[in-house]
Amino acid sequence: MSSLKQGVPQQVLPRGVRESTDADLPAMMAIFNETADTGANSPVTRPMTLEEVTFYINLYKNDGLPVYVIERGGEVVGWLSINRFSWGTQACRNTGEAAIYVRADHYGRGVGVRLGQASVILARQYGLETVVSWIMGANTPSQHIVQAIGARLWARLPNIARFGETRADVLLFGLPLYEELSNPAPLVNQDA
Repeated sequence: MSSLKQGVPQQVLPRGVRESTDADLPAMMAIFNETADTGANSPVTRPMTLEEVTFYINLYKNDGLPVYVIERGGEVVGWLSINRFSWGTQACRNTGEAAIYVRADHYGRGVGVRLGQASVILARQYGLETVVSWIMGANTPSQHIVQAIGARLWARLPNIARFGETRADVLLFGLPLYEELSNPAPLVNQDA
């Protein structure tokens, strides 16, 4: 269910990025669950079921927000979602929270950056003015991805996440799109 904003130029998404389908849900769940309970890459403390992942994906889509996957060799190797900012007041209705997940065997291959670029393109096309991402303090690869697309560290919430006896920081990165609408982020080499 697309809710693309009328009158917004439609930029081409990075190669391999497409809107997700129900057939993608098992692969998306497997990718999401690779980091469950690690305390490093994800705030989840247990793997999610297919029913739970389907519920959240449908929630985002029913809210008119994008959920896209990236394929390599006919396989889903990553995905992104943009949902409403968790502090969902009317004044923040044009802010979206972007989440990016990459299959572990594709780390370091540019998949995350392509999904980050797609997030910016889609956020604009869906009428969002700001995109934020919550990232675990130890998750330096995700920090590099959001910084590569121009996001900046806006906040560090020290030790608010807890994994058993271990505590972790949560970082908030932000990218104001209203400041750069006339200068879109360049795409990486599409052939890589």
